[in-house]
Amino acid sequence: MVDYRFGRRKGFAVSGVAGCRIARTVLLTALCTAAVAARAEWTVGQTGGCVLETGETSLFDGYQDTRLKLSLTDDGLLIRTKSNIDPGFEDVGLAVDGGDFIPADTVVDEQHVLFSGNSSTIIGQFVRGRSVKVYLRFWPTYPATQRYEADFSLIGFTRAYNDYKECRDKSPA
Repeated sequence: MVDYRFGRRKGFAVSGVAGCRIARTVLLTALCTAAVAARAEWTVGQTGGCVLETGETSLFDGYQDTRLKLSLTDDGLLIRTKSNIDPGFEDVGLAVDGGDFIPADTVVDEQHVLFSGNSSTIIGQFVRGRSVKVYLRFWPTYPATQRYEADFSLIGFTRAYNDYKECRDKSPA
C-alpha cells in the first residue's frame, strides 16, 4: 500500500527531491488515468439498428463549441458533430495511439465524417489501442486556418464491441 501524502511505501521511504518527483509522477499518472477513464463511455443502443457510441465531448470549431462523438454502425465508423465539416482538405481523419493517419472516406449530412471502406482495420486498431485522436476541419472558416483535434479513450471499447456484435447477431436482418 502506498501513502502518497508522505512519499512512503510500505517498508520503503523516499525523501527529499526524489520523493517529490516520485509523488508528483504518481499524482499526475493518477489524474491522467482518471481523466481518460472518465471519457471511456462506450454504450450499445438500438436506435434504428444496433449502434456502438462514445459519450459526447466538446470541441471548439473555430467559432463556438460543438458536440461530437464516435458511432459505429453497419455503415461504418462515424464522427458525429453539430458543425459543418470542411471536406476540402485531405487531413480529416483519425489516428490510434499516434499511429498511421487514416483519412475519412466521406462527409455525411454535412456534419458527420464516415469511415466505411476501412472499418475492419479501424476496429482492429481500436481493440488493441488505448486512445484515438480525430482530426476535423469545419466550414465556414475562411480563410482556412487549422485542423482541430479531439481525443477519445478506447478503454472499454473491446467489451462494448462484443456487446455490439451480440446485438447485431440478435437483430433481424
